[in-house]
Amino acid sequence: MSNELHVTSLIVQVQPDMMAEVRQQIMAIKNAELSANNDVKLVVVIEGLSQKSLMDDIAIINALPGVLSATMVYHQSEALEEGEI
Repeated sequence: MSNELHVTSLIVQVQPDMMAEVRQQIMAIKNAELSANNDVKLVVVIEGLSQKSLMDDIAIINALPGVLSATMVYHQSEALEEGEI
């Protein structure tokens, strides 16, 4: 089991006519949540127990139909104490 927690935030640019579909698909990703949005951009926060899990989720978001780009703007990693999640 990992002893780290990773948190990242992304700016996701979306084709305006695909925004509703992209929002629904991102909300279906287990460790992702939407923080803010306008007509063409979303701020997405992802948490995971490894940097690889974050990168996998970012790749999934980048591959969604209607997503023009998903750019990481913040990443933090912190050690967890035993029993913390």
